[in-house]
Amino acid sequence: MSRFFRNANYSSSSDSESSGSSSDSDSSVNEVVSKPTTTPASRFSRAAFDSDDEDNNVKRVVKSPKQKHTEEVVSLSRTIIKSARESRWQAVTSDFDKLRAAATKLEKVLKGESMPRVFIRCLALLEESTDEKSKDKLSSTDARGFNQLKQRLRKYKDYDAQVAEERANPTASDDDEDVNNEDDDEGSQADSEEERSAPAPRRAAASDSESEEEESESDSDSDSDWGSSDDESSDSDSEDDAEAGISRWLKKTTTKDTGKAKKVKKDRSQRAAAQPSASSAANKEEEDGDDDDGFTTVGKKGKAAQGPVYSSESINKFLKTFIASRGRKGTDKKAAIKMLEKLLTFAANPLQKAKVLMCLISAQFDDVPAASYMATESWHKAQNSVNELLSVLEANHQLTICESADVHETDDDIKYRDEKIAIRGSIISFVDRLDDEFSKSLQNIDPHTPEYVERMRDTVPLYVTIVRSQYYFERSDLKDSICRIVLRRIEHLYYRTDQVNLHVEAAVADLSSKVDSKIVPASAAGDMEAIIHSLCAYLYTNADPLQRTRAMLMHIFNHALHKRYYVARDLMLMSHIQENVHQADVNTQVLYNRALSQLGLAAFRLGKIQEAFEHTVELESSNRHRELLAQGVSQQRTQQLSASEEILQRQRQLPFHVNINLELLECVFLTSSMLLEIPYMASANANPEARRAPISRVFRRMLDFNERQVFLGPPENTRDHIMASAKALAEGDWEAARDYIQDIKIWSLLPDCEEIKEMLASKIQIEALRTYLFTYSTQFESIGLEDLSVMFGMSKGKVYSLLTRMVYRGELQASLDEVSGVLIFNMANFEASSRMQQTALALSNKVNAFADINERMFELKINGGQTPSDRQQNANEHGGKQQGGDRDGRQNQQRGGNRDGQRGGNSNQDSKGNKNNQDQGQRSGGNRNGGRGRGQ
Repeated sequence: MSRFFRNANYSSSSDSESSGSSSDSDSSVNEVVSKPTTTPASRFSRAAFDSDDEDNNVKRVVKSPKQKHTEEVVSLSRTIIKSARESRWQAVTSDFDKLRAAATKLEKVLKGESMPRVFIRCLALLEESTDEKSKDKLSSTDARGFNQLKQRLRKYKDYDAQVAEERANPTASDDDEDVNNEDDDEGSQADSEEERSAPAPRRAAASDSESEEEESESDSDSDSDWGSSDDESSDSDSEDDAEAGISRWLKKTTTKDTGKAKKVKKDRSQRAAAQPSASSAANKEEEDGDDDDGFTTVGKKGKAAQGPVYSSESINKFLKTFIASRGRKGTDKKAAIKMLEKLLTFAANPLQKAKVLMCLISAQFDDVPAASYMATESWHKAQNSVNELLSVLEANHQLTICESADVHETDDDIKYRDEKIAIRGSIISFVDRLDDEFSKSLQNIDPHTPEYVERMRDTVPLYVTIVRSQYYFERSDLKDSICRIVLRRIEHLYYRTDQVNLHVEAAVADLSSKVDSKIVPASAAGDMEAIIHSLCAYLYTNADPLQRTRAMLMHIFNHALHKRYYVARDLMLMSHIQENVHQADVNTQVLYNRALSQLGLAAFRLGKIQEAFEHTVELESSNRHRELLAQGVSQQRTQQLSASEEILQRQRQLPFHVNINLELLECVFLTSSMLLEIPYMASANANPEARRAPISRVFRRMLDFNERQVFLGPPENTRDHIMASAKALAEGDWEAARDYIQDIKIWSLLPDCEEIKEMLASKIQIEALRTYLFTYSTQFESIGLEDLSVMFGMSKGKVYSLLTRMVYRGELQASLDEVSGVLIFNMANFEASSRMQQTALALSNKVNAFADINERMFELKINGGQTPSDRQQNANEHGGKQQGGDRDGRQNQQRGGNRDGQRGGNSNQDSKGNKNNQDQGQRSGGNRNGGRGRGQ
């Protein structure tokens, strides 16, 4: 019977207070029990006891807008906190949108008052969660919600001050306790349900003694609830009001037991609220190496669990365990890193320290997501481990780490006494991985944020690590590793200017003074050209073909970057790289394209317009210049990349600070094309091929499109300025063309901006004069040099040299009169003196061609579709003789008869009285008639 009354405590809310006697209540209870056949599922439900009084007890509560919005914000904040702790980020994202809208309404109502504390704590918790957590172990839905939440939190900066204060001084508020209490209530209710439904022998014993006491207390309270008291607190009153209808007639727990149960529940909620802070404190103590945190780890049956015992003698055993567990599924990588960090403190000599550091570096690189990059904090730890390993090797020259050494598996490392020993390992692989992870992080970070600039500060420490590795390899005489590390060093130097590289080299000046390097002598200090040349020269002599090719291309790039065009061009031509580069790997081809682009920029800076055009035309003519330079993925309409191909292309992308400015490259190409194409188009009067074979099809297509435009506004971008300058140049207005070109803002990115603008103004004057002479050469018999000098703002000597060069090359059919200073055009220019004559000549050529085509078609029609050559071939095959059953032979014979008949008739008329000829003519006429009959 006690179980029956105890179950009533879990039913619905109680009925309203009534003034009935105890006998009436007992009879009502008996009536309910005496009817087992009526709806057993609802016999003890709320509707069975208080359905009549439910409507009468409903109280309408009128809330102000402030109270209503406050409750909504608090409720949403608690829901978000709970969902965030359970990592349900899709639900957090949807609730966060609602919370923002509700917070906006509440802020209007509060009118300057502070927001609820739980709202600020909710925002602080979300920021901490998005900063610390990783989305690798989340489902696709939660990962998408996590990314959306992270982006929305970046834009939501309305309460940054309050959130920063809360994160600096976190306090456990009542709202968090309420959230944890709800979780505990749900957990306790589930536990009680399981305890009632499951048999007693199946109850699992708890591992924690404190939790067992709490469960026993709660069981005793629930089994012996027969006391009641009037001295309960406000919490117990609110609980009594919510009791079930039948439970109001049962005995309540005593004051002592109730207070004890509430104390247990309150302690449980306080522990749940303090659990995150305790775990973070424990993690901090573990990181600091302090194992005494005030708690003892308890195993089964209450016995204290024994953790691993670390010592110098057991280092090899733990290292073997770690090596055996690498790569296995389910291995805790973070625990392995912590274990190795502890082992490092127990290393008794340099040999043990080197072994532990090698395993620690490998574990740190293993703890990287496959599809992501290494976190900045983890990268710094790995770099510190590599530097520490290099320090151990630098201080102990008897230790050597190389890939060809034997495996050192002896357990007597504790007895090591500075003997010469070689350990199997690879320092170069650690440095390569460190550099690759750094590049991956730069690829994935937005280059327009302060985070990218902050990450770039690690470039100099990484370069110092590379130089230290190079000195170690030189001392150990590891040639293969030396070539690889020297190539890494060049990759960090070749794309920078000498001014920047000098600051980078200053960081390794102390190392250079301590070590006598054979690759980079001490005399080259302070001269970046000599340093890069020494590094590349070593690779030219000792490296394999691929490394030599990459070193050559980076050397060419560096020469071109510093305006040493002729050196870079000769190096490119002598190496013959352009002949075999299509057989190289993708990264080498990208490097070749970068070197070619930089050569074009260097030629343009020196005023070599033709060379600049030739170096850049191949890249700019294709629509894949971003992909060819590894600066983006150019998705075309007809090309659809698979997911794996797109991932590979994105992995090949270069960091943003290494990129070549594509807009500057396009501007150089179009400007060079304009200076070459406009005079070539103007020379069409004397050279008809100029219209058919353009120099730059890309520029000609842009110019045609621009001319077809109905309305053209003022130029806005680089292309518009160049098209406007091209039109002005074609019209002979060199001043307008110069102004349009000099107004382009992209020239400011070049170091010698003013020199380039002056060079362009001079080139435009020269090409404008050439265009003017090509256009109007048919209209003049002679023109004075003085007039040309004044018209184009050039000196007379410069005009004279230009005209002499044009006459010598055959571009102008003219002669110079030095005495009178006049350019006299020859009569050959007047062969096509007018546009009408040129049009008439073109029309006559087309008419002649059309007449030839018409004659051929007519011959095919009248000869049955056979050409004269076909007829001759058929005649040779048949021999012109009549053959039985051959239709073509008969037709040939009939045609011959017709011709003979005509000839016979004529001879009959000419030779009068010749009877034989007359008979022959009649026979031929008969044959002719017969032939016609057959034809009919």
